Amino acid sequence: MQVTYIKHSGFAIEWEECIWVFDYYKGRLPEWDKKKPLFIFASHAHEDHFNPEIFNLFSDYEQVNYILSSDIKKKTSGLLLSEDIRNKIATLDVDERLTLPVTGSLKLEVKTLDSTDCGVSFLVKYKERYVFHAGDLNCWVWDDDSKAERNNMISRFKREIDKLEDIPIELAFLPLDPRLGVNYDMGVRYFLDHVKADHIFPMHLWERYDTVRRFRDSLETRQMKERVTDISYPGQRWEFADS
Repeated sequence: MQVTYIKHSGFAIEWEECIWVFDYYKGRLPEWDKKKPLFIFASHAHEDHFNPEIFNLFSDYEQVNYILSSDIKKKTSGLLLSEDIRNKIATLDVDERLTLPVTGSLKLEVKTLDSTDCGVSFLVKYKERYVFHAGDLNCWVWDDDSKAERNNMISRFKREIDKLEDIPIELAFLPLDPRLGVNYDMGVRYFLDHVKADHIFPMHLWERYDTVRRFRDSLETRQMKERVTDISYPGQRWEFADS
């Protein structure tokens, strides 16, 4: 299993049998075997998470599935898409489930959680392994928020993350946004403390990769530091055993 950082919140995971792409909006894509089933996820309609070009970029792949948040419907309705492409699109609202065949008896199971901004976040199960892509699910606490706004945001965020508490997540992709100032790490830190995730990939960094190193340096134990992946540049790749 190979993970590739594309750009911003965009990541790809290549398994032995299939390929997943999350929240692509720009950046260079790896060269993959075009016979492998391809699953394209988009968590919401913001332009830094969804680019309509995804319907053209992968036209030469034999099998493509688009798994989109329901708020993207408005954008796709105005696009000149072929009937074939529209038949490959599944749109999901919050707290919905979708099962898609991969190859043979293998299947991909998708569950959506809410976002604290727009759209959904994705929990994906494949071969008894779990991957979580948060989209814009984060603890968005800004310096000028009122106490009520702050408390509401924290409550909404914790409610969603707590749903993952007993799930053995292998890979998790989470916002670590430097624009939040001193509050930049509230979301990831809570996730680290409450979810059993082996590898956390910070995203939504606005190319401020020093933010990842600053966060890792602030963690108290070596074990916690090792769970957070040091992201440095687009195109960076990591290899994991594919059971």
